[in-house]
Amino acid sequence: MKKFIWLPFLVLASWAASGWNKPGHVVSPEPEIFVAATPCDAVPRHLLAIPTDLDCEMIKWRLTLRRDPRNLGRDDFKLQYTYGMTRPGTQGFMNDGFSKEISGKWVISKNTGKLPGKQVFTLQPATSQYPIVLLQMSDRMLHLLDTQGNLMIGNAGFSYTFNKQNANL
Repeated sequence: MKKFIWLPFLVLASWAASGWNKPGHVVSPEPEIFVAATPCDAVPRHLLAIPTDLDCEMIKWRLTLRRDPRNLGRDDFKLQYTYGMTRPGTQGFMNDGFSKEISGKWVISKNTGKLPGKQVFTLQPATSQYPIVLLQMSDRMLHLLDTQGNLMIGNAGFSYTFNKQNANL
């Protein structure tokens, strides 16, 4: 009978020791998700290792940024992307395109280049030596930079602007 009396106490004690009840305990915030549809030009092909001999008009990006305040800058990201030829009259791809995913760590720094004062998000994929660099235009918009730190310029159909997706989508 004494075993059953102590069981709830042990469960409560282990929960308390885990730190979840400590004042100031920081819970990791929800990830931020940014989406974009960009041209399939030379720079993103290079960054995403898309073959140069493959017919490609568009890349759809879904970037998930996770921030963990307990990690002191060791935040991670997941980038899901689909590329290929567009299906005329739709927002999709012919033959569903090619889908890939990369992940790694990311950091924020202050831009000291052509647009000083803005924050720069540098994504370092775990499987690539080439970072993906985005300039924060606002709380809801990021913009892809080329390898020299310049804003990428889109075309009549697509831009290089990533828009923050609402949490409920």
